[in-house]
Amino acid sequence: MFRVTFLVFVFVCIHCLADGQEKRDSVESTAYQRSQARETSFNCAYFNSYLTDTKSVFTNPFKWNAGKIVVAAAITTGTIALIAWGDRPVQQFFSRNESEFIDKSSYYFFDPLGSGLISIPALGAFYAYGAIWKDKRAKETALKGLEAYVITVVLTNVIKQVAHRHRPYQDLPPDPHAWNGPFDWGGEYGPFGYNSFPSGHSSSVFAVATVVALEYWHTKWVPAVCFGLAGITAIYRLAVNQHWASDVLFGSAIGFAVGSMVYFNANKKVQILPVSSTGYGVTLIYHFN
Repeated sequence: MFRVTFLVFVFVCIHCLADGQEKRDSVESTAYQRSQARETSFNCAYFNSYLTDTKSVFTNPFKWNAGKIVVAAAITTGTIALIAWGDRPVQQFFSRNESEFIDKSSYYFFDPLGSGLISIPALGAFYAYGAIWKDKRAKETALKGLEAYVITVVLTNVIKQVAHRHRPYQDLPPDPHAWNGPFDWGGEYGPFGYNSFPSGHSSSVFAVATVVALEYWHTKWVPAVCFGLAGITAIYRLAVNQHWASDVLFGSAIGFAVGSMVYFNANKKVQILPVSSTGYGVTLIYHFN
């Protein structure tokens, strides 16, 4: 249904007169030179990537291999199972355990993080750092993170307005099976009020987190922090009674899928780089999604 990609990095290295430490140096040198070799800027090519990457959202499923089909099927099956049997007990569990600490930490940090009030300024800081210190990777992270955010927000809101699912707090008792469908534009909460599925906070935070994590994948703590914060933000949507578990699962999958697609599309090319600044030989790298 929606694209869920694997995190795949393939490095095919051809070495001459290199062994031991030289091989380790070549990997580090390759990562550094790759970050210096490409640059994304606010130009026609960058804004055109919004169109091409949005197109990829709808065309890439026709190119899936067996592994991707299995992952997509698992996400879809999990979402359907939660809607059928899991949403109600999960909502009841979090409702029983809601606290003032959860409400305040959500209001002051996790809600702004998921809505973009924190993540977008953070991407702006990435871009400013890259512009000042001539760090092309930082600028790439900022611009591709912004692109992933925009595409994800648009896609998520289109699905919301097709589904028109009720949020947990919008019915007494909460009803996980209350879906008004695409032709209902009224109700107590207004024409856009029933918009629970999928979770927009979950999708947007995972989209940005995925781009940043993949750009700095070899700095081990960066992916851990990015995906950790994204996961907690998604869980908080359950803890403050804003979403059902199926909303969060599907939204998180959308964000991860779009973030991965944007990153790998930006790096879908062959590069031939020196093994190191002092050694001989070349390294062939192929990036793909």
